[in-house]
Amino acid sequence: MKFFKPILFGILVAALLFSCVEDTVSTDVSVYTEEVVFASGQRAIMTGRLLAEAAVGVQDHGFQIDTEESFPSPIIVSLGEKDVPGRFVGQTEALNIEVSYYCRAFIQTKGELKTGNIIPFSTLTPFAVDFEPKEGKQNNQVTIEGRNLTDDTRILWNGNEITPNSIVAETFAEINVPAIADDPVIDLAILSQGSTSALNDPFEYIIGEWTEVGQLDDIIKNTRHVFFEDGEEFIYGLGLAQSNLTSAVQILNKNTLQRTTIALPGQAVEGAFYHEGFVGSGSMTRVFNEMMPIDLSGEFFKYENQSFTKLADVPKRLYLAVGLVADEKLYLYGGETEDRQRNFASYIYDIATDTWTLGFESPFSPLSAYPFFHLAGFNYFVLEDGTTWRHDYTNNNWEQMADFPTDVKEYGVSLILDGHAYVGMQDTNRRIYVYRPETNSWRSKNSLPDNNPFNTLGGWINNGEIFIVRNEVSVPTNRVLWKLDPLAF
Repeated sequence: MKFFKPILFGILVAALLFSCVEDTVSTDVSVYTEEVVFASGQRAIMTGRLLAEAAVGVQDHGFQIDTEESFPSPIIVSLGEKDVPGRFVGQTEALNIEVSYYCRAFIQTKGELKTGNIIPFSTLTPFAVDFEPKEGKQNNQVTIEGRNLTDDTRILWNGNEITPNSIVAETFAEINVPAIADDPVIDLAILSQGSTSALNDPFEYIIGEWTEVGQLDDIIKNTRHVFFEDGEEFIYGLGLAQSNLTSAVQILNKNTLQRTTIALPGQAVEGAFYHEGFVGSGSMTRVFNEMMPIDLSGEFFKYENQSFTKLADVPKRLYLAVGLVADEKLYLYGGETEDRQRNFASYIYDIATDTWTLGFESPFSPLSAYPFFHLAGFNYFVLEDGTTWRHDYTNNNWEQMADFPTDVKEYGVSLILDGHAYVGMQDTNRRIYVYRPETNSWRSKNSLPDNNPFNTLGGWINNGEIFIVRNEVSVPTNRVLWKLDPLAF
């Protein structure tokens, strides 16, 4: 009898514990659909709540989603067993875009299906936002930003489908740039579940073909000089020649590359303003640093027929001022005064009457060592910090435009071709950019292939091509002429 007493006691304890567990499992269980917390093109996240006063024994729980409120063929989001009441979260990525759905939570307990309240929701439309970079070459990576992108998203590259390398968070699609075909400007769009959304800007291949034309016979190293075009002639000179002030001016025939030398009938200067044959002011002594006071010239000339005509003196003597010819007038901006203060006043020269008048106050003081150009009825200036400004001189309205795409250095080129400005080649930099006023955008052209350090003497346009003269830094007598076909690839 003593042997059976412990066994009997164990059986009684086990029975008691089992009965306690059965008593704490709730038999009154319900389910509630809380909300659809997120919906995109193909994805939705839902929350529900299992309601009970104690532990539960639910064999399955989750959500049903259907396009009809009666749920005839629902998408089942099954979350499996659950033994405690409270919130649960489910998600699906099996939805279609631009569709109205109904959602309800469910539980499966003791063979009985219980469903919660019904919440309607709609999926969204995929759309394109932006992409970077805006330009590049074959095999460069481009990231397209969008919203509600689906797993089947394709990128339309001038209408041709490209499968992205990856799609991240329904937002970013990455592709590699394919080889250039017959068009360097590419329209981009995203295609998701048959829905197309175009991007506003095109992608552009970096193109342009450089050819070395040859060496020029002028072996004098010119710096801080002036240069401009006049028909079939390229004119350059003044400034420093072999580090000394010079009044010599070279006339180069664009087609034959034959050169003629003349002299300015006035004071030799450096840092004169110049544009379309007009030349004026500048320092009558060599400038060694940014602090030294300088003696400035007031002379003003016009080049024509291989000679210079003296005009009315400038109203204010300036160093590195910017002169821009527009609508039969020359607008003079910025520069430095004799005590090296920046000038903010402007002056207007009337070509027909050979007279100067005081113009408008400028919000900044541009220098001719940095890019400047006249284009499509506006005067443009690139400042030392890379900001680009446009002046509507008719209404005296100043507007900041797209920033210059790289660090700005001194003494490059700003050339106008087919309504666009080609700017760059500053200092020893080998890059040139095109500014398009219709899109207010800067885009790169292929860099000059010569890796040796060269400075830019100047450039011109001829027969739809860009010509640049470069001086080798270590061998200043080596003067090389290059041409760029900006549309070749």
